[in-house]
Amino acid sequence: MNQKRSILVWLASICFLVISMVVIGGITRLTHSGLSMVEWKPIVGMIPPLSEPAWQEVFQKYQQFPEYKLLNQGMTLSEFKWIFFWEYTHRLLGRLIGIVFIFPWLLFMKRGWVDRSTGFKLLGGFFLGGLQGAMGWFMVKSGLVDHPHVSHYRLAAHLILALVVLAYFFWMAAGIYFGSNGEPHSVPLRHSSFERFLRILTGLIVLQIIYGAFTAGLKAGFGFNTFPKMNDEWFPSGFFRDSPWVLNFFENPVAVQFIHRLIGWILVTGVFSFWVYCVRSSRFSLNRLQKVGVHLLLVMVLIQFSLGVGTLLWVVPLSLASLHQLGACILFLIVLFLNYVTFKRPGHYRPMV
Repeated sequence: MNQKRSILVWLASICFLVISMVVIGGITRLTHSGLSMVEWKPIVGMIPPLSEPAWQEVFQKYQQFPEYKLLNQGMTLSEFKWIFFWEYTHRLLGRLIGIVFIFPWLLFMKRGWVDRSTGFKLLGGFFLGGLQGAMGWFMVKSGLVDHPHVSHYRLAAHLILALVVLAYFFWMAAGIYFGSNGEPHSVPLRHSSFERFLRILTGLIVLQIIYGAFTAGLKAGFGFNTFPKMNDEWFPSGFFRDSPWVLNFFENPVAVQFIHRLIGWILVTGVFSFWVYCVRSSRFSLNRLQKVGVHLLLVMVLIQFSLGVGTLLWVVPLSLASLHQLGACILFLIVLFLNYVTFKRPGHYRPMV
């Protein structure tokens, strides 16, 4: 395996682990496991309880916090082990990502496979990952005081930061892959309307992911489990139930679910219109990679919309909800890929290896 391929496999492995961590994080939330570990021990926390007394000690610590006192009174140790497993796995994946990054990075730097500038850029992703871990604990802490529910704002920040880490390593990998392949993705003809349309869709996808996190954090998906109407209403009567009215857009589960649905419809319509525009327009020409990206974007947005509807109608089953979260990651990567092959033009970067 040559140098370039080794580095690409390494970066692809990191991206895969980040996506896995996002999905496991969703499972952790759906199984109500996120508050089972009440301490943050970045190093010694890698070792789980290995004996019955150790398990009892961890369980007793959990019993001192609101989730046990208000929601899980009477939980058995075996039931506690189940929720502990998911949170432990989630945190272990975070540590594994750090290990998978740092040792190959040191090896590549020592062998001179990447230059100093690129090496420090790659290291920036490592520090972003560390910040993501700190944000995760900041989120968990919000559920350990008074109310056994994490802040949906912190949940959204935790998810978005994970996607920033994913985007960072994906973008670096794309630079390495395309940097020495003769600029195969350069745009034959610059066209502002195509680029403007793509920017709008990218922004909508990010906004939809944020509202997906709000929907999850507020448990908004467990109500109004009908489609396309919300309990026989196109516009839910409880949308403006809270005061001041602006808070409804961020803290009212009814309004948040409606907005999440609405952005979904806008995305399906927008991406389909974008696809038709790209396929039928004679005013500009897309290259092969752009065409692939446009087709994939349409297919994935339809799959993701269907997964969202299914998750809603079946009242958030673990399997569908997890696939929906995975779909969000894939959709995000596709639109990121399309942005890369559109805006990273010849001369805007140099080969990294």
